[in-house]
Amino acid sequence: MTLQACDQRFETFVAGEENVLAIEAAHKVIVEPGNQYNPLVIFGPPSVGKSHLFQALRVRLEEVYPQWNILSLPACEFISECEQAWDKNSAAEFRQSLWKLDALMIDDVHQMQRSGPAKEELYHTFNRFVANGRQLILTSRDAPADMLDLGLPLRQRLQSGLVVRIDPPREQLIRDLIDRESIRFGLRLSQKASGLLSREIRHCRELQGVFHELRHQGDAGGRLISLEEVRAVLQKHASQQLKISDVTKVVCEYFNVELARVRSASRRQ
Repeated sequence: MTLQACDQRFETFVAGEENVLAIEAAHKVIVEPGNQYNPLVIFGPPSVGKSHLFQALRVRLEEVYPQWNILSLPACEFISECEQAWDKNSAAEFRQSLWKLDALMIDDVHQMQRSGPAKEELYHTFNRFVANGRQLILTSRDAPADMLDLGLPLRQRLQSGLVVRIDPPREQLIRDLIDRESIRFGLRLSQKASGLLSREIRHCRELQGVFHELRHQGDAGGRLISLEEVRAVLQKHASQQLKISDVTKVVCEYFNVELARVRSASRRQ
């Protein structure tokens, strides 16, 4: 099993006070799907574990309810499917296919604010799912109340179930992540190296990037990794951070415009 596959289960999700309510809500949905926690909306800023918990919930539902018809997809795919159905005048058939599901799971639902067809289909699907005890599970960067472009009727429906927030990890949760991920990557960190990571790392994806590099340095597996090695990797990653000046330079080159025009007050496309 690959590292990516291992990462998609409850067993590999590190719990802390920042995410405990979301974890408890996910387990309650597994025990009583389509009941009072419908829809379940998990929201929070990027890289706090929403997608991990989302995939873990999908895996467990498939294990507990193997007879279920579950559709799990990112919002961008749901948007594409909805818009294609509308373009082909097959919205009714598409809607019927959704209504045959036992559970619909959409990741990053905040992206749907820009798509009229997607909002319309989610609205109708919500009504049918709740009426028939089917489970709807969504993740979002924003709370439903803050997604103004969804429209009031859909926002109110998303708020009618259970809305739980995952907060950015604090130092203790970061330490727990370091312990978990170092074992998963087969790395041994010195105490000072671990301490530096706990102060500098802010989310799991960043930590995984550091561990990927450490693991591919050749002889990292098994031996104790020093503070200096970890500091060097962190400095390398910091130097690779994208800057506004880098973006501006690429825009100027691509559109063949001068820097002064990009920075001017003009809004000419």
